[in-house]
Formats: sequence, C-alpha cells, structure tokens
Amino acid sequence: MKYKKPLLVTTLVAGVLLLIAVAASLAISPVVERKAEQMLNRYATRARGIEHFTFSRVEFSPLSRSLTLHDVLIVYRSPKGLRKSVDRLEISVPIRAAACAVPALRPYLMPEKGSMDICNAITADGVSFSMPGLLAGSLEHAVISGIAADAGHIRALMAGRRPDPIDILERAQLDGLDALKLRATVQTVNGSAACNLEAFRLRGLHDLSIDEMRLERLKASTNKESAELALFGMDGFRAPDAATLRLLLSVRLTGQKTEQEIASSIEHVLPMIQQWLTASVPPVRVLAMEKASFRGARPQDIMSLALIRLDWLSNRPREMKTAVRDLVLPVQLIESNGLHLPGLKELRFNGESDTRDENGRIRETGYLSLAQFGQMRYNASYAVPGGVFNFSPMQLLSMNIHDAAFTFVDQGALAYIALNQHDPDMAGPYFNQALDYGLPGAENAALRAALKAFADRPGTIDIVKTTNEPTPLLRCFDTGTLGRLWRASATPGKESLYEQMRRLAPAQ
Repeated sequence: MKYKKPLLVTTLVAGVLLLIAVAASLAISPVVERKAEQMLNRYATRARGIEHFTFSRVEFSPLSRSLTLHDVLIVYRSPKGLRKSVDRLEISVPIRAAACAVPALRPYLMPEKGSMDICNAITADGVSFSMPGLLAGSLEHAVISGIAADAGHIRALMAGRRPDPIDILERAQLDGLDALKLRATVQTVNGSAACNLEAFRLRGLHDLSIDEMRLERLKASTNKESAELALFGMDGFRAPDAATLRLLLSVRLTGQKTEQEIASSIEHVLPMIQQWLTASVPPVRVLAMEKASFRGARPQDIMSLALIRLDWLSNRPREMKTAVRDLVLPVQLIESNGLHLPGLKELRFNGESDTRDENGRIRETGYLSLAQFGQMRYNASYAVPGGVFNFSPMQLLSMNIHDAAFTFVDQGALAYIALNQHDPDMAGPYFNQALDYGLPGAENAALRAALKAFADRPGTIDIVKTTNEPTPLLRCFDTGTLGRLWRASATPGKESLYEQMRRLAPAQ
C-alpha cells in the first residue's frame, strides 16, 4: 500500500506531460507549416532554373517529424517548358537533422567528421512530368529511404559552396529507392517512343557501390519496333575509385575530334578500365537478364532470350560463371552476312562456362550449343603472363595452354558450311584435299585420318592435347606440330555428309 501513492503521482505526472506534448505538437505544427511555406516560396523565387512553383497546402507531423506538401507544381526555365507535378510529397527527417536547420543549434548537433543521417524517407505519390511536343510521363509511387551525407559536404552546401559531385557521391549513403509504374512517351522525328516500367528497386548505395538493383517488367516500343524485359538484376556493383572515375568522366570520345585524338583518348582510358576490371573486388558480383524479346519492323525480325547471367565471384583467386539460355536469333541475321541456311527459321543458342583458378592456372569448362548446328563441350587450363587476367588482347595471344579437351557433336554444321561452298558431289573431295594440304606429312597422319572420317560422316569428334606441358597459344595452331600436340578420334554419324546436304537442300 505504501507504493500506491507514488505510483498514482507518477501516473498523473506522465499523463500531464503527455497532454503537454500533444498540446505543444498542436501548437507547433502551424508554426512549422508557416515557416516551411515561407522557405519553399523563398527558394522558388531565388532558384535560377525554376520559373513557377506552387503547392496547395503544407502539413507537419511532430511525432513522425514529417512535412507533407500537396498538389505540387514546378515549371522549369531550362529545359524550357518542363513541368513536374506531385499529388503528395512527404519528407521525414531525423530529430538531429531537423534541429540542425536551426543555425544556433547546428554547431552543437552536427558532427565535425563522418556521415550524418539527413532524411528518413522521401515519398512521392502521383508524379507526372511533361514537355510540350517532346515528353509526357507519370510515376505512380516512389520512396527514397535512409539518406545520409558527409557532414563537411552538408556544411559546404549550407554555406553556399558546391563540393565536387564525385566526392559527394563517394561519401553519400542511400538505404533504398523504390518506384512503381513509370510511364513515359517521347516524340521523335520518326514518330513516338513509349516506355513502361512496372517496378524499380535499389538497395545499399554507399562508397561508390550498389548492393542490389532490379528493373521489373520493362516494355519499350516505337512505331515499328518493340522490346520487352521481365527482369534486369545487378548485385554487388562497385564503380571505379573516385580518382579513376573523375578521369574517366573527363575523357570525351565525341565532338570535334580527329581519329588520332579519339585513338589517343581510348589508349588513355583502357588501362584505367583494365585496372577496374582486375581489382581484387570484381566490378559486379551478379548480372542477370530474364525473358527478353525484341520485335523488328519485319515479322521475321524477332529475337528472344530466356536468361543470360554472369556470376563474377572473385578476381583473386579468379572465379566466374556465365550462362545463356534459349537465345533465339532470326536466321536472316546470319544470312544477311552471306551464309545461306536453307530450311532454318531461327537459331537457338545455349551455353555456360565456369572459370576458376586451379594451382596457379586458370581452369575453364563449359559447353556451347546451337540447335541444328552442333554442340561443343570443352575443358582446358591455361596460364597468362603475370598471373592476373587483365582483358588485354596481347595477353591472350601470349598465354600458355596446358591441358585441353574438346568434344564436338555435329547436328548439321558441316553440311551447312559445305552447302555454301559446293554441291553435294564435290563437298567430300574438297574437304579431303583441304585436309591433305593443311595437315601434310606423316606426323599429322592420325589427326588427318580422324578429321577425314568426321568429314565423311559427321557425328562426334574428340580432340585432346597430348601433353600438359605449357604451350604458347599460337604454337597450338602451327600445322607443323599439330599432329604431336593433338590427338583426335571420330565417331561416325547416321548420315554421310552427302546425305545430309541432300536432305537440307534437296534441289541443290
């Protein structure tokens, strides 16, 4: 019983404090709303690029520390005539950031160094934008959350100074960005182009890197062409460091430049790109594209893709995986380059590869499949000068091949190649003569015999390097050493080359 009175007093005091807080909130809200209106109007009159800025009302919630603007309209001077409107714009800020808006409190609350949270979330509903005769679009909903910036940059901006944009980006942080139902139409010389994006998601922007990004259900179309994409995803993206990024952005490859100047610029940029690609942390961990299609002006110009994916797991040690599923290309794309493929309407490609370090060498395995042409599986190891792969053509040419094995299953490739050169009666003799000429001598006899057997009845051919000793890449194709370096065995197919050619092109 002796605790009942203090408990009652405590409850009454808490209730009074709550009533005071509510009353203070109700009292302070009109003051904040009035000050916000004044600041926004003052900013609009001073901003050089804004011609007109209005909103119907402002609401402030002390409990959530959020400021909401309704029926916002902005008309820009440059680009001329650009209009933006937002049905509802809500900005929520942390207590500390809100207090730093008061100059007298700023020295005590803003840190000297490091980052500072400046905004909990910015939410926009019912966004529309337009430019007369050029652009029109809308965005149903967007949220930017967890915005932080460098304290020094905030001070500089408040003092009217503009820090370097790359420095700002390097030290800025963003927890997430979500956008729903983006629609846009652009007028062009040849008509109009439309773009629809159902959803966009970004997570973890920090230190010039992005943890995750997703584009979902993208559609784009013109008067003659259209494209669709179910998903584009990117995980673990890391841009070049600030110094490199600044140099890359300073190099211009367009404008009034001679071919020599452009070549010099490219020569200057390539080492920086190679350094970025070969850094200990890969530039991107995962890239993926799912269910993409493109339709051209003609009915036959249709391309589609079920999946393309890159998993770039590590550079040191090197580990990378790639995959392509059902890449469909119109046969006209190939035939326009002079290759005739009778009876084919489309080309369907599949493939995958796995690349990893193995005892100081790079081991690569995988397969490539082109429907109605053939399928190749491979397994090889090689070493590059310096031990680190740097995407240099010269490095590729100077690599050493250790072990290698290839298996090719013919499904029409040799017959299609022969059809573009010879009639069925002459194809066999031609291949025999070409092999006699290209692989002369007794040391190449076994290799030559296996290739002739494969050419006579295309089926399966296995080619294996006979030694694991390092061999320069160019020497692997030296006709004088092919028979000693490579061993081949052929398994005949069901049809001869002549029969295949007659079946594919009966009238020839």
